[in-house]
Amino acid sequence: MKNYLKTQQNEFGQNVGCSLKHNLSIQPISGTLKGQYINLIDVAEGLSEQAASLIWDCVVTEPSEECWTYLPYSAPQSQIALKNNLQNLFGFKDSTHFLIEVDGEVQGWIALLNPRLGHAAIEIGNVYFSHKMKKSKAATEAIFLLLKQCFKYGFRRVEWKCDDANAPSKAAALRFGFQYEGLFRQDRIVKNRNRNTAWFSITDEEWSDLEKTYQQWLSPENFDAQGFQKQRLSDFNL
Repeated sequence: MKNYLKTQQNEFGQNVGCSLKHNLSIQPISGTLKGQYINLIDVAEGLSEQAASLIWDCVVTEPSEECWTYLPYSAPQSQIALKNNLQNLFGFKDSTHFLIEVDGEVQGWIALLNPRLGHAAIEIGNVYFSHKMKKSKAATEAIFLLLKQCFKYGFRRVEWKCDDANAPSKAAALRFGFQYEGLFRQDRIVKNRNRNTAWFSITDEEWSDLEKTYQQWLSPENFDAQGFQKQRLSDFNL
């Protein structure tokens, strides 16, 4: 039985969740994370003019504005506006935002949102994977680095939430090993539209096996000379 399903009885004979021996003195995550193929650069450590220029070059060359449909903001209209958004963390309070650096280029951003430190839970969100990194090993490693850091810091739960109409995001969540938990109906209003929110999560109990799966997929031996995967992430018993 999964740990989250286990119960115990209290002094009144009622079923309650199992007592925890978990150390809940969780600290916020910050700092640059280095991987095999990418670096995640903590925006709070300073957004250089070069980094701002590189990410703007990526944004301005998007072949379509459809990538902004499900984000809570529209496409940035200038490099200055984009830099301001990044420095202000897009208005996400208590978040940690990272630029995704791939082979010397900045090709996207991703964030850790809504830290509930007292409950050891956090969310991966505000994901912008540019046209240069969609369905790439860079995208997968970005998720892996954040998951690895979250569970290393002692988080019990990492969440993924998205508009229920956003089929690619829901498919990505499942591909990355998140478990679907349900639908929050009329959860919020985004861009003057109703948003039903699909919830997914990974728990600390699941991470040990998932980490091995990610490591197998990210191994250089799993990619050919052109950088294409030989086996899918799901082929490694995700």
